[in-house]
Amino acid sequence: MSTYKRTGLFWMDATVNGCRYREPLGTRDWREARRLEGERVIQLKERAPDPAKRSKSYGAMTIAAAVEAYVQERRAQVSPRMVAYWREEGRPLAAFFKTIKLKNITPAHLSEYQNARIDSGRAAKTINGELSTLRQLLKHARLWYRFLQDYKPIPNNKPPVGRALSQDEQARLFETAKSRPEWLYAYTAATLGAFCGLRACEIKALQWQDVDLTANLLDIRRSKTPGGWREPSLNMACAEALAALRDKAQLISATAPEHYVFPWHGRAQKIDPTRPITSWRSAWRSILREAGIKARFHDLRHSACTTMLEKGLPDHVVMAQLGHVSPQMLKTYGHIRRQALNQAAAALEPNFPKTAPQEIELLN
Repeated sequence: MSTYKRTGLFWMDATVNGCRYREPLGTRDWREARRLEGERVIQLKERAPDPAKRSKSYGAMTIAAAVEAYVQERRAQVSPRMVAYWREEGRPLAAFFKTIKLKNITPAHLSEYQNARIDSGRAAKTINGELSTLRQLLKHARLWYRFLQDYKPIPNNKPPVGRALSQDEQARLFETAKSRPEWLYAYTAATLGAFCGLRACEIKALQWQDVDLTANLLDIRRSKTPGGWREPSLNMACAEALAALRDKAQLISATAPEHYVFPWHGRAQKIDPTRPITSWRSAWRSILREAGIKARFHDLRHSACTTMLEKGLPDHVVMAQLGHVSPQMLKTYGHIRRQALNQAAAALEPNFPKTAPQEIELLN
């Protein structure tokens, strides 16, 4: 067991349970290096040796390669949706870390990633989810011990900014959206958002194999988190909008099971059903402007949540239809249930005849 300096930092070189470990200790102080080396050796002695020498093989990979290797190793043990989730979360990680090897990633890199993603407008929940995938890779590579004391997820204390559209706003919105054929995709997307509770990413990822218009069901295979995977029911408004979209897709032979319900649109009306649509932002903004409404597309999902809670549906039913809804989000709509509880309290108000209190003579 020994320590040595390399590129200004101390490293350890120790053999434990027949395996040799040469690892950076992340310090320039010799006494601190000796302490960290002793703690690391204790950790290594307490666990069984790694016969596959996973740390060495995974440590030499980039994140893109490590994600694919991890997927191939674990795919028989998890669902196809989890495999898709790992790959999706790995894309922004691979784009940021590029050619940096897993073994060379430091706590400072994680802080840089958090700051870069925050600056690009990503939510804390999204960033924490991406780094959760990286944490899985590092744990699998036996490298997470370096980050235990330094890594802190981003606090997710940002208050919800969504609002529910009023009935009048919804009526104007959908009346406007139906008025032009070129807004069909935006209209259908808005219908699925307001009357089925789908997120924009879930709508974009829909393929025709996920749509069952006979049973009026959807199979959500891609969502913001695995908690969003579900099979929500379709009401008549959603089913009719999807049927109209399917009729249009049949005209261009774009209804194969693997084709996207919302296909990619290029210039000169070029449509590629093998790729998902990137955005309906232009049409959505035009609809809002003509209807005289200010709203985000995600507010349609808030409207769906509000409607279900107003009608007294319990939380577990709301979450089964909408997918994962955070406690903070449900708390946002607590006033709806408070109104119902106030009505319940009023209904329980006793109404039996009141009697005058008996006069009690005070004895001197």
